[in-house]
This record gives sequence, structure tokens and C-alpha cells, in this order.
Amino acid sequence: MAIISPLTFFRFAADHSELLERLYEKRSRITETELREYVLACRKENDPAPQRVINQLEELGIIEPSPEATAAYEMRRPVAQLLAYLLHEYRLTSVEVIQAYLSDLQKLGGGLVKAVADKDGAGAVRLLADAADEVERMRQDSRHSREAIVADVVKLKANKAGLTVKERLGRVDYLWTRYMAPLRDMLDVRKEMERQLDSLEAALAHGETAFETDLAVHREFAALRSRALRLRREIAADFKESIKELLPLHNELHRESAVSRGAAHALGLIKRGGLQTIDLTKRLGISSWRAKGLFADEAIRAYMLGLKGYTPKLPPPLCAVRAPDLASLIQADDFKTKAKKAVPLDDALAWLIAQYPQAAPEQLLRCYARFYYGEFGTTRFADRTEKSYAAQGLSFSAKPMGVKKNGN
Repeated sequence: MAIISPLTFFRFAADHSELLERLYEKRSRITETELREYVLACRKENDPAPQRVINQLEELGIIEPSPEATAAYEMRRPVAQLLAYLLHEYRLTSVEVIQAYLSDLQKLGGGLVKAVADKDGAGAVRLLADAADEVERMRQDSRHSREAIVADVVKLKANKAGLTVKERLGRVDYLWTRYMAPLRDMLDVRKEMERQLDSLEAALAHGETAFETDLAVHREFAALRSRALRLRREIAADFKESIKELLPLHNELHRESAVSRGAAHALGLIKRGGLQTIDLTKRLGISSWRAKGLFADEAIRAYMLGLKGYTPKLPPPLCAVRAPDLASLIQADDFKTKAKKAVPLDDALAWLIAQYPQAAPEQLLRCYARFYYGEFGTTRFADRTEKSYAAQGLSFSAKPMGVKKNGN
């Protein structure tokens, strides 16, 4: 096959993007008639003749003859992979493919150990390049599998194709048993991938130390070690995200399938032997009842019929809510102003009762506490016996508390 110029390839792809998408949708077993119809359907005014476009498709390596039938074509796999990447239509990667990657990495890791022992920097660089390619392919396949599973789950949830529960469950079970369950066994149970990556990282760490003075080789070891760390992190994240998307749908469809099978079985029993064959009253606890105590007296019956048309009277209105007595409240700003002017005082409580004769007792005690805690000056108690105070029908007994200004 002749060398293809990337400029020529992508220029053709830009001019015929719609045609390439149609060919990608068909992908394999495209007959000559279908190919010509696609070219004509996507043809623009200034495009060359249809046969010239078909020849360009072959010359640029976009299509090739199909081995399944004569006079048929299929899209080349590298081009299909490129379009799948651009259209976010990814293929799932099986555990067998991942296992092959791990086997290759194990062999490359052994080669690196030997190259480090022999101080073979050039050989180590070649092995590092191959290992980096394997690591990146594994990482990309992991990400593509995640995207493919998420896309499948979204399609199955939307169910625009109108699939039955059995058909949707079959697809989910296939994804679970073919991809997710073996991958979980590899990652979480046997931890085979973790062991392989640990072995590779140990070889890379040893290589970094051995080629510490050879900066070019040392840089390649450090770069691959970073790639391996990213691979470990992203594969775990992709697996968790795939499980998070697929497992709830897997469980939901299994429940729906069980309900459908149970309903079908019950309907079959009813069809063959009637409703009594499934004994719903005993199985589901359906209550049965018999009418008793029916009216035999026409007078009582007439009375009950009269109650049926009874219209209740409106209830009496509620009492109007009394407005709060504002005189019983002591305004904070007013009290503060008066207290500052009144200090010094010989008896703070007596002054409060005289200033606010209508105030509630709790209001008086709240203001008394502000005097006591020294807000308006230093307090002192008289040595004489307790004195009685009266406010709003209550009696207080306390030693007179004086207040003097601070600094006096």
C-alpha cells in the first residue's frame, strides 16, 4: 500500500465528512450499489464524479474489498477506530485483552531488569518506549470501555428502541458477565493487575537509581513511572464509574424480570384452573366481610336518612385576641438613658419601682440585673436588714443595693 499523505487524507475527510459517517454506520459488507448511492446522496455541487470519489476512498485507505463477498467493501479498521473516537462510539475491551497487555508488560519488565543489570542504556530506552505504548493503549482502552458502558446504560434506560425487559436484561447481563465481573475479579479479588504494576514500578524505580548519572535514560524511566501511576489511578476510577452506572440498572432489570415472570406464571395458573388456584385470600391476606346490623326499624332508617342531609351550623366566632399591654414593658433605650442620669443611687430596686410603676415584675428584675452586673457603676449592699418592695401585686425582699459611678 502506497504512503498516504496526511494532508490529502484529512482534506478529503473534511470535504466528505457526511459520506464517511454513513460508511462508518454501515462499516462492513457495503455493496457497490450501496457505496454509489451513498456517494450520490452526499455529493456536493463541485464534487468530482462519483467513480472518482470511490477511487479516492480506496487510494486513501478508507475502504478495502470485503473478504465476505465479491463486489463489496468494508471500512478499514484504523479509519473506523478514528471515527469511533471522534463520534464517542467506543468498543468494550475484554479482560483477555487486558491480560495480554499485562503479559507484555511483565515481559518488558523482565527485559528492563536485565538491561539495568547490564547497564544497557540504549536497550532500556527501546524497552521503555514499548512499555509506554502498552501502558497508554491499556489506559485508552479502559477509558473507552467506561464510555461504552455509560453510553449503553443511557440507551437502555431511555429505551427508545422499545425493547422488552428480557431483551434489555440480556444486554445488561452480557455486559456484566463478559466485562465487569471478570474485571472485578482481576482488580479486587486476585489483584493480578496490581501485582503486575507493582513489579513494573519496582523495576522502574531500580532503573532510575541505576541510570541516575545518565539523564536521558533516567528521564525515560521517570516518564514511564508517571504513566504507570496514572494508569493505575485511571483504571480504578473507570472501573468504579462503570460499576456505579451498570449495577443499579442490572439489579432493577432483574427485579422487573422476576416480577414479569411471576405475573406470567400466575396468569397461566388462572387460565388453566381459575382464580381459586392461586388462593389470593390466603397468600396476600385479602380481607373478606359480611354485612350485619342492617336497619330493620323504619323509624331508625328515617332518622339516619335525615342525618345524611344534615348541614352543620357555623361555629361561634373566636374571642378577639387582646392587644399586648405595652405599659408593662420597659424600653431598653429609655431605661439606659434614665439609669445613667440617676446614678449614684442608694436603692436601685426602689428607684426602678418608682420610675416604672406599671412594669411587669420580670421587666424590673431584668433591669435590676443590669445594675447588679455593673453596667452603670459599682454596686454595694447596705449592712442593714432586708427591705420589702411591692410591684404589681408581688412582694420582694432584699437588701438595698446602691450604685455609684465608676471612679467616684
